[in-house]
Amino acid sequence: MTDRAKWCHPKVLSALLAVFLVGAASGALAMRLYTRGSLSPSSRAMRQMDRSALLKYFKQELELSDKQQQEVEILLDDHFKYIQSLGAQMEEVRLFGREGISRLLTPEQRKKFDKLMLDWQRSQR
Repeated sequence: MTDRAKWCHPKVLSALLAVFLVGAASGALAMRLYTRGSLSPSSRAMRQMDRSALLKYFKQELELSDKQQQEVEILLDDHFKYIQSLGAQMEEVRLFGREGISRLLTPEQRKKFDKLMLDWQRSQR
């Protein structure tokens, strides 16, 4: 056995690195999507619509036939289900990272970490 601290173990460091890289990549992607959407008025308007409002918007702006409207409706249903699935997966990744970090902390650090995460969540709203 070595005298190295448990947190210096290569597996622990690799897991931490993976969590931070996934978080950084997710944050970069989210910022890119957000800034791209926030610069375009039509994207910003569509992001705030629900499925039925978006369908109505497309029907009006694109002058969709009844058949096209039915097909677009099916595609939008699939799209919104996919988005919900991605959101759930992202939440799992976040929880995995938080739990991993939390396990490494002392009880006092964990309290501070929990407060930091709560403050960060509030700032994201």
